[in-house]
Amino acid sequence: MVRPARVIVWVLLSAVLLIGCATAIGKLLGLAENPDGSTGIDRAITSWFVARRASWLTTAARSLSFVGSQRFLIPIVALAVVVLVVRARLALACFLVAGWGGALAIYSVIKPLVDRPRPPRQIWLTDVPGSAFPSGHATQSLATFAALAIVLGVLVPRMRGPGLALAAALALAIGLSRIYLGVHWATDVCAGWLIGAAWVTLVTRCPAGWDVVLRGERSRAAPDGMNLASDRG
Repeated sequence: MVRPARVIVWVLLSAVLLIGCATAIGKLLGLAENPDGSTGIDRAITSWFVARRASWLTTAARSLSFVGSQRFLIPIVALAVVVLVVRARLALACFLVAGWGGALAIYSVIKPLVDRPRPPRQIWLTDVPGSAFPSGHATQSLATFAALAIVLGVLVPRMRGPGLALAAALALAIGLSRIYLGVHWATDVCAGWLIGAAWVTLVTRCPAGWDVVLRGERSRAAPDGMNLASDRG
């Protein structure tokens, strides 16, 4: 049985823990930064991508960047939630919203706390607001696509592995596109991937019955025959 109050507490505590750890890492990273916010490895990686720019790669990078944006993710998540609610899979719908919305909230809090400069504007191939650390696209794409894959795996168990592999591939490509477009340092993107992965892991492992639902398992029936692992409310 999913216990909503314990799930909420776990999710909030996980978010606070992740924000604190990621902010501390961002601040420590600042000790190794140049005045422009980069590290030596950041500048080398960005220079490598910039030197290999081509029109078709730029088109692909912009397309991938769109797939990792909220303009794309919000409709996808909304559609999935509607389908899950119609099917009375309320716990799965809440999990998906937590995976997507939590990642969005976490990086939105971390960015102003760390306030890391973006790469020089003259190499940008797209306009972006705010600071660099962590990459919001890397964070939200990994967390959202992984959450979608986990939900799909519950509904269609044989699709869990392929779904997670596709989620990882998309998040990897989206993160690299942000480096190519010149709007993030490599360490911003790596931090985003780690935060997204950590967030989905923490939410998935919530010790309040939610983990049972997400594994698609069923606990032993109660004396009255009711399924304790039901996610219908």
